[in-house]
Amino acid sequence: MKVAVVGGGIIGLFTAYYLNEDEVTIFEKEELGFGSVHAAGLIEPYRFDKINSLSMIKKMLKLRKEGVTTLKEVDKSWLLTLLRELERKPPQDAWDTLREMAAFSLSEYKRMAEERNDFIYKEDGLLEVYSSMQDLEKGLEEERKSPFKNKFEEVDIEGFAGGIFFPELSRLSTESFIERMKREINAKVVKKEVLHIKEGKIGTRKYDVVIVTAGVNSREFIKVPLTAFRGVGFRVKGKPVLNYPFVHVKRGIAISPLDNHVKLTGGFDADFSDQDRREEILNSSSDLIKIEEIIDIKSGFRPCSPDGFPILGKVGNVIISTGACRLGWSYAPAMGKAAADLVYDRRKDYGYLSRFVKEYET
Repeated sequence: MKVAVVGGGIIGLFTAYYLNEDEVTIFEKEELGFGSVHAAGLIEPYRFDKINSLSMIKKMLKLRKEGVTTLKEVDKSWLLTLLRELERKPPQDAWDTLREMAAFSLSEYKRMAEERNDFIYKEDGLLEVYSSMQDLEKGLEEERKSPFKNKFEEVDIEGFAGGIFFPELSRLSTESFIERMKREINAKVVKKEVLHIKEGKIGTRKYDVVIVTAGVNSREFIKVPLTAFRGVGFRVKGKPVLNYPFVHVKRGIAISPLDNHVKLTGGFDADFSDQDRREEILNSSSDLIKIEEIIDIKSGFRPCSPDGFPILGKVGNVIISTGACRLGWSYAPAMGKAAADLVYDRRKDYGYLSRFVKEYET
């Protein structure tokens, strides 16, 4: 079977990984991992944010007022769908599917690390820190209401009002993991921007199946509601105020100390432009880490569906796998496996997660 994967980010790479026995071609206009490597590398699928809720909208407006995020541009179809489905409760099977995907993804990263930990995989949990008791109490209340019922505990943190510790979460080096995946996959890589897919054809080449894993650009091939939230990642050398991974919730700053560098990430800007706010993010984190050297800076777009759930489905011989927003790395193994299952007809669809694809099909 000849399969084309359009998009060589982390979901595209996992898709190719689970299609190793087929003739697979990955189309990526930049280097593999280009759109994904900026991420913090926190594997945290149980920390899911439901976007189409009044509480999330209020939170975003508050963050905008405080200068933590900007709201420059959103996809119109995404916005209309969000407003149409505001406060809509997903069915229980959607949460069940997401919970299965979360467990699978966590287990896959662990399995791969047990085979060979060449991507600085660590299972040391994650800490959310809060500057005010009021915000801490809100954070605790949100976790108590989480449909995932994940483990957490309130902890005292010197220099902060307090924190919430999640012991089951893990992390990795995104840069090292991309290199691992390059060695793992058995696929031809074509450095090319795909503009059209027609009847399974890319250019003059015909494929049995085309899998679209092009992040927010996936909407160019199957008209699903997606918008972009830009993030920026820094690899630095320096000393954080805490020696373990943590997220400053109010500022949206994540810091992950790794073996030979520290990953610093920030930004959740509704913006399709090429401009990022790297200087503002560095200034916002200046009291959280003393930076001695910046190794490199990457930025990228998080593809967000109107409610934050992944979008998985099939139209004819075209499959789409995208939309997990800031949890792309957290769900990538499961989303790659789901795309492969659609290829082999092990699944016909993914229920609620396929609804936008079904709307497009009709």
